[in-house]
Formats: sequence, structure tokens, C-alpha cells
Amino acid sequence: MTQRAPDQNNILEDAWGQVVGGMDWLKSVLLGEFADHRPLSVIVADMLVSFIPGVVIVTSARDAVAVILRLARHPEKRDDLLEWVLLSACMIVIALPVAMAAAGLAAAGVGAIVGGIAGSELGAALRAVMLLLIKEASKLVELVQFLQKFIKGDIIKFLRAIDFVKYEKPLLQALNKLTGKLVSIVKSLRTHLESLSYFDAVKATIAKLKQWEDAFYEVQRAAIRQIPKALAELNVRLAKVLTQMLPKEAHTVAAGVSADKNVVVPPTRQRVRDTPGNVLAHTGEGAPAAGGKATGKGGAKAKPKAAAKAETKPKPPLKDKPEPPPKPPEGTNTKKQVAADVKAAADRERITQLSNEALEAEKRGDTALKDKKIGEAQDILRPYFPKKNSNETWDEVIKRLDVASPKDGAVFWSGTARLADDTGKPDAARAFAEKIGGVTLETTPGGRIVDGWKEINVDYPWNEKNGPPPFASELWQGISTNYAQSATGNVNVVQTADKLRADYTVWYNFEKGELISRRRNGLVNDINIHVANADSTLTTLGKDEVEDLLFYRK
Repeated sequence: MTQRAPDQNNILEDAWGQVVGGMDWLKSVLLGEFADHRPLSVIVADMLVSFIPGVVIVTSARDAVAVILRLARHPEKRDDLLEWVLLSACMIVIALPVAMAAAGLAAAGVGAIVGGIAGSELGAALRAVMLLLIKEASKLVELVQFLQKFIKGDIIKFLRAIDFVKYEKPLLQALNKLTGKLVSIVKSLRTHLESLSYFDAVKATIAKLKQWEDAFYEVQRAAIRQIPKALAELNVRLAKVLTQMLPKEAHTVAAGVSADKNVVVPPTRQRVRDTPGNVLAHTGEGAPAAGGKATGKGGAKAKPKAAAKAETKPKPPLKDKPEPPPKPPEGTNTKKQVAADVKAAADRERITQLSNEALEAEKRGDTALKDKKIGEAQDILRPYFPKKNSNETWDEVIKRLDVASPKDGAVFWSGTARLADDTGKPDAARAFAEKIGGVTLETTPGGRIVDGWKEINVDYPWNEKNGPPPFASELWQGISTNYAQSATGNVNVVQTADKLRADYTVWYNFEKGELISRRRNGLVNDINIHVANADSTLTTLGKDEVEDLLFYRK
């Protein structure tokens, strides 16, 4: 009698029990037809409704695995930044101990214990903030009201101390650990099924497990690119929320907490002349002295004592009227300035993110998406343009542009763009920057946004020869200075021969001095100068000639 092969479901049940031995919910996902098609907003709402500090730690790993499975099963969701924000929120409770163990509480992103919370409560609080920030229309009052349920202390101080970007490394480590566990489960299960004599009965399941394995690796690769963006987006959203006005609150101050006390400065003593009309008190002969009896005419007069002579400083001259006390020095409105700085930082991060997304779109050949992203970034900057025919500056635009360069990757140039236009050859400076994995000013995240922008480079006069201020050249001078101030390691300069000693270039007047100063302080190592030839090839100058050019002044 031929033995009948077991049913496929029984095979899978037996294999799962031997290899995994639990997590039946995961089995229904990996081996079944389960697919999470719920909108992101519904998932977030469910997580917040079931949010109980203390219990949330138990569910975080399961929630994180569920989101990883969602990303693995639906590749299109890997391009949705908010899916990665959701995953980061699920994993933050797992990643926080890693961050604290690696660098201590002070480097865990919110300083030491803030508002009386740390450890598991801190992870729960961060997760709550991240989930609430997924909602575009998050209000500061919503965050405060939600967090007040389980946080004691200054919630605003806690929120201001958060820097999500600091969790990038521990989050990636936690993700790799979770996906590694899933890959291990899938591999072990697949190996077990392949060893069975009734291989054909589970061939489709083995193929499905192989697909899951590949999908998990794809999630790991996508995470390296997307999680940093997700954390930057969280910082931007939190910064925007913190700029909102809060309702007035009553705060309880604990007894014994010392507070700064302003010292009252007494006014300067002044001598003032008596003026007509002011009646002065007059003491006659019979007026009683304070605490004594009145002395009549018939009374014996006391013999006056000889007064001791003492050296006295000459009295200051009398004034007709006292001088008013000096006004307190005028300073910046600190609260207003802090709010403005937070807004500028948020704008800067968002512009950088859009610029990087535009670069990725350009690499894929998606010109329409690239232009859309650049346009969004320019929309953020436009309200900060200085008024034409005024003395306003480009400062608010400059502070929103990230023009930092990687170490050993800063490339400065003069004249190569004109040479490329004249010869039809590639721009020698940009080509050199690409070759070494570096950037020119125009290929930094901030530079990409303003490079070739007609509203700046054409609509504003370049300098006083072309019209009244403000000048477009002042914007480029400002961001060129910032670009030089961020350079580290080895620096390269690419110039046409006629620009080497030209005293009118941005390099000569702004960038060169900054680099010399940074080299003196040990932030910059070598400064190399290359001459761009007519065919766009480069000739590297010797050290002595470089030093001569660096310190050459007309």
C-alpha cells in the first residue's frame, strides 16, 4: 500500500513548528495571502488609540515587523517617505537602548533625563511624537495635550531638545537586526522544506519564501537611503510645529529650585539746585530736636562740641534738574529670534531634502519631477527675497541654503564655465568634482536651487554697473563665503590661466582668505590649484607656485 503524502497545510504547520515554534501571526503573513492595504492614516490612528506607555514596548517589535512586511510586499510603498517615518516610529523604542548604550544618555538625542522621563518612557514619548507628526496638520497643542497624559515636567523643553537625525545609526542597526531575524526565519524554513522528500508539494511555498528573502534585502537597501530622509522630514515638521503660538498655561514650580534674580542697580546720586516755589522745612531756635525737648529762650544753651575735621571730597557742581537714568541697552527680541532661527533651520532642511530628491530624479532621467522639486524649494525661498531698489540684504535666503561639501570634496573654480561655453567642452571644474566624488558650489544642495534661477541672476542687477541694489552678486558672495567656511580636508581649485591673479573674482576676494584661515587652524590640509586648458584638460601647479598665488595681493 502506497503511503499518501501529507496535506500541504499539515506540512507547513509541521515545518513552522519545528523551525520557528511560535509567532503564528507571522506565519499567516509569510505563508498566507494576508496583505495590509490600510491607508497610512488608519494605521497611525490605530496605533495612537492603543497607545499605552509601558505596554507600547511590548508591541513595538511586532509593529515594526508588520511595517517591514508591508514594505517588503508592496515595493511602491518604499518610495513613500511617511512609510519610513512610520517604521522609524515603531523602531524607536527598540533603537533607543542601542543609542544610550553606545553614547550615553547625553547623546541619545534629547540630552539627559528631560522633564523627568528616561528609558522606556522616553522611547514611548518619542514614538508618540513621531506618530503625531505624520499628520501634516499637527498642532503644537495636540502634541502637548497627548504627551501630558504620561509626561511630567516641561513638555516644550522636551520637544525642543529632540533631534531625530541623531537616531539614524541606531535605527538602521535595529532595522538590520529585525530584517536579519526575518531573513533567518525564511532561510531556515526554506532549507527545511527543500530537504523534505515531498518537495513538489511545497514548491510554490519555497518560491514564495525566496521572494520574501529578496524583498527583505531590498527593504534593507532602501532603508539606507530613506531613513535619513524620514528623520530629516520629522525634524522639519517638529520645527514648524514649535514655531506655532501656544496658549498660556499655568506651570507649577517645585520649591527649592533656584532662579536667576536680576540685581537692582540704584540710580546715581545727584545734587540739584533748589528752585523757587519749593518750600523747605525750617527749624527755628525753639523747635524740638528729634527725640529731645524744646528749648526756650530762658534755657541754658548746651556748649557745642568741637567737630572733628575730616577730609572730604569736593562736592559735584549743582545741576538745574536731575538727569534721567540711562535707558537699558536695546537688544534683539530673544524669543522672536529663536522662533525665526527655528523656522530658517526647518526651511533649510526641507530645501536640502527637495534638492536631493531633484538630483535623484535627474539621475533617473525624470526631468519633470526634477523641475517640480526645484520649484517647490524655490517657493520656500521666494518670500525672503530682498525688495528691489532697497538696502535689504540676501541674509534670509543665504541662511536657508545648505552649501556644505564632503571632506576632501570641495572644488572651487574661476573661468571654467565661460571656457566650456566657448569651446563646447565639459566644464572642467564640475568634471573634476565628479571624478573625485566632490562638489562645486553650484552642485551642493543649496547651490542647485539658485544656480541658473532667472529671478535672481537676471531680474536683480548683478552689481552697481547694472542698476541699484540689492545686487545678485551679493547673494553669490554670501553663499561662496559659507561654502569656503565649510571646506575640510584637501581642497582643489580649478581656474583658467587668466583668472589665476585676477583681483575681481569671488575666489580672490572671498573664498581664498577663508581657506587660508581654515588651513592655519588645521581644518583644511592641502590647497591644490589646477589650470584648465582650452581642451578642458588640467595642469596641476607645484606647491611653490600655489603658495605664491595664495598670498598674492595686488
